[in-house]
Amino acid sequence: MLPELRKLGVNAGQKILVHRAPKAFTQELRDQAPPETLISTRYTKRAQYDLIFHFAAADENLDALFELMQHALKLRGALWVVMPKQKHAKQRGYLYDWNSMIARALKTTLVDNKTLTFSPEEYGTRFVIRKEFRETGK
Repeated sequence: MLPELRKLGVNAGQKILVHRAPKAFTQELRDQAPPETLISTRYTKRAQYDLIFHFAAADENLDALFELMQHALKLRGALWVVMPKQKHAKQRGYLYDWNSMIARALKTTLVDNKTLTFSPEEYGTRFVIRKEFRETGK
């Protein structure tokens, strides 16, 4: 089930990327999002997004993910990385945990600023471009 759009930061007129999400999540987002919202499921190098939902894989290359996503975000955009909660991550063979994910993100211009439960088994961490990088536009 999709968390409240307000909590996710979904607003009218945004360009949103839904990356590797379950079809049910994508459909629910499309059904609930304001009509002016553009929702894409295909990453495009030249595009920049207001909001990205990325559903992490068990063998995710976190360094590559955050390097790519920091450039895909608009300066005031946000990236949600959704992954299984600790117990479920171990059962599903995830090669990393929340702490290692945060450490990888902090090597880029991104910083975590919120977590939210997406389902009984999954949660998301929101990342934004650090203030000092937003101010300089780098």
